[in-house]
Amino acid sequence: MNKKLESIIDRVFTWPEEAQVEALRALTAIEERHVRVQPAIDDEDERKLSVLRETINRSIERGGSFTDEDVEASISSRLDGWERTRKHP
Repeated sequence: MNKKLESIIDRVFTWPEEAQVEALRALTAIEERHVRVQPAIDDEDERKLSVLRETINRSIERGGSFTDEDVEASISSRLDGWERTRKHP
């Protein structure tokens, strides 16, 4: 079975782009069902996570203490700002 799989995967690179995208979706869905991997995230979500990590790391470096309410207010403020720029670029 592995030789057949290797053979078809090698040929996928010769397929039209639309077929390659379809193959990627199908294989990703199978992997998510059977291997229980975390689904891939798109570039925009990856960028947001990166910015969030940087913000958290800077906050840790600065130290200090914040209440849950402080954190919630800060997140709400940033999300509101993000929503405004998203709606009116």
